[in-house]
Amino acid sequence: MNLKKLQLLYYSLRYTRPHQLFNRLTLQIKRKTLVRIAKPAMIESTAMANASELDLVAQPPQAPLAPRTYLVKSLDNGIELSFLNRVRSLRDSSGRIDWRPEELKTGTRLWLLNLHYTEFLEGLPPEQAGQVMLDWVNQVKPFEPGYWLDNWNSYSLSIRVVVWMQQLAARDLALSSDEKALVIGSLIAQLRFLNKNLELDIGGNHLIKNIKALIWASAFFNGAEADEWGELGKKLLTREIKEQILADGMHYELSPTYHNQVFADLLDCYAALPDGNARNDLGATLDKMAPLAADFRHPDGGVSLFNDCGLYFAYKADDCLAAYKTLRGRDVEAQQHIALETSGYYGLRSGQDLFLVDCAELAPSYLPAHGHGDALSFEWSVAGQRVFVDAGVFEYNPGPKRAYSRATSSHNTVNLDGEDQSEFWKAFRVGRRAHITECSYQSDADGFQLIGSHDGYTRLAGKPTHRRQFDVTSERILIEDKIEGGDGQIAQAVMLLHPEAVVEQLEPQRVKITIGPATIEVSASAAIALESASWHPDQGIDLATQKLVVQYGAAPCSGELRLSKIA
Repeated sequence: MNLKKLQLLYYSLRYTRPHQLFNRLTLQIKRKTLVRIAKPAMIESTAMANASELDLVAQPPQAPLAPRTYLVKSLDNGIELSFLNRVRSLRDSSGRIDWRPEELKTGTRLWLLNLHYTEFLEGLPPEQAGQVMLDWVNQVKPFEPGYWLDNWNSYSLSIRVVVWMQQLAARDLALSSDEKALVIGSLIAQLRFLNKNLELDIGGNHLIKNIKALIWASAFFNGAEADEWGELGKKLLTREIKEQILADGMHYELSPTYHNQVFADLLDCYAALPDGNARNDLGATLDKMAPLAADFRHPDGGVSLFNDCGLYFAYKADDCLAAYKTLRGRDVEAQQHIALETSGYYGLRSGQDLFLVDCAELAPSYLPAHGHGDALSFEWSVAGQRVFVDAGVFEYNPGPKRAYSRATSSHNTVNLDGEDQSEFWKAFRVGRRAHITECSYQSDADGFQLIGSHDGYTRLAGKPTHRRQFDVTSERILIEDKIEGGDGQIAQAVMLLHPEAVVEQLEPQRVKITIGPATIEVSASAAIALESASWHPDQGIDLATQKLVVQYGAAPCSGELRLSKIA
């Protein structure tokens, strides 16, 4: 390992909590040992319990969110499934389900993980859903090499058991009594496995999934063991919502998509919890989270794409808010002025226009996996159409496209010599991180003013800092950039455009952008160049687009951008 990699590893570990490292090391040793020593009897006892060990409740809770029927693309050709915008048949040419295709055992195995979530059962006819569940029970056993990466991964298991319980509660799956006993026995065994393999090393949205599974299990089964699962779930829930849900209601990983995902998971928990303090506290938390689901919803109905986000890989805001209204009896309206002072997001909504600014930290220091180099970046939708877009995410596998999604030069902010604000490496790791050093917000009837700065470039020669001021109204955006300090690094402001945008160069420092009913004029203090770029509105989608690039000059330097609507 060379000096640079050692330095990256040092800064990554420096921010990691001791208990995370301990739990990760313990799990690594445990997993690899079990692969080596597991015998058939141990494998079977882990995979299957006696269904009679726990009774089912008479009236289990029902799923509060609408079924995800869209995951089933077609019932033809062996049932075609669509995950990550990639379609595959569930069955091979012989009609068999291969639950671990070799070609999917690469990178983060995200398609394979989605397969084992089995959320697609919600889109199958009930008798087919029941038979697919049985097939999984009969074929998929623990302790195969790499089992923790997909089929018996605690995250996928947590999602799967809730889906199965919800399916059993909601539909007649046409299972015989013996077949149902197999499914129930597998559920009990999987929950026991989860109870011993909680994702305490990762935490965040992963641990919320684990908690939801424990709470649902305690509402689905009767008995002392189920009660213990419920008590553990409630204890962890109380602890985690205090830490993970910020004072302004934002989930602390600072991704609008993951905010909606956690919001949906907590709605599931609320539906399953009995009356009492835990449910009351969770209700108050949901009341804080709900307005943000509306605030981050662009006029096209899709979510903002700051940090790791996608338009389709979590429940949409409308689905979450519909479930929230059913459970809490409250309507939520998007705010005109968005000022999330704890999380650092600000914006202005006017009719079918939405302008959002990211003046947020990268992520929790000990959980930076979903953070991007987008400090002081922005998005702008005009007349219901996205015009200036965030880069989005194509995949979670390490490589050029993952690096592109996280890079500062892909976002609507300023980069110096193409460097990133934070030191991103591999798929989810971060070395030295940018921190927001100033965030000053004022609003009036017409809009808002925001001044922000970060220290992400102080590791470079001359210790440069980027300071950006926004003056925002519904008709125009004025942006003033200043690079203080530095040693000749070239400051470059980027504005990424929606793929359908048409750009007309009016003058070297002025362009007109037309897309649908929206027309925007952009002027700058220096020449505006047009460069090729990519937009990844969701995983697996790679759309060619363009970006406006303005070279401010060598640091220290300053520059201005003016974005104006044209009637």
